[in-house]
Amino acid sequence: MNSSTKRIMIMTGIFLPLILVMAIATLPHQMANAQLTPSQQQAINSLVTTGFTNQQNVTTPSGQTFTVSYSIKEGIVVAIVPNVPKTSLDVIIAPTQYAKTYGVFTIEIPRQLLDSKNPDGTDKAYKVSLDGHGLSWKEVQNTNTTRTLGLYFGASNGYLEIFGTQIAK
Repeated sequence: MNSSTKRIMIMTGIFLPLILVMAIATLPHQMANAQLTPSQQQAINSLVTTGFTNQQNVTTPSGQTFTVSYSIKEGIVVAIVPNVPKTSLDVIIAPTQYAKTYGVFTIEIPRQLLDSKNPDGTDKAYKVSLDGHGLSWKEVQNTNTTRTLGLYFGASNGYLEIFGTQIAK
């Protein structure tokens, strides 16, 4: 095997996996919405319709305070923290121990705290991960001042990240 053939094989072995990872990472995050079953979507919608049961004040590093409303079943929210360097809102969830069903979580995010916009100013889907992995979620409501997301989590989940393009500093 000559050196140019070896070089091509090495480059293919390095760059092909990178290209695949980049392609998967850039798939539209709205695709996650399609993974929710109709009954799951109905459960999320009912949480929003009945009103949020909890609120937490979230303070940015510069001292701005925002009220984040949320509802949760089969767990509790331990903390909601803005992560300015990552342009994300990080939520620590403590699932109910020995829960027999998935937990349901809805969160109303003030746009001034975290938003996700395209370059032309239109809304862009948030990127949402749970324990570092993609998950099924849905944007349930969208107003001029807030965006509301709903999702399911399991008994072993605990670290939710909601990534946007703009965050209050």
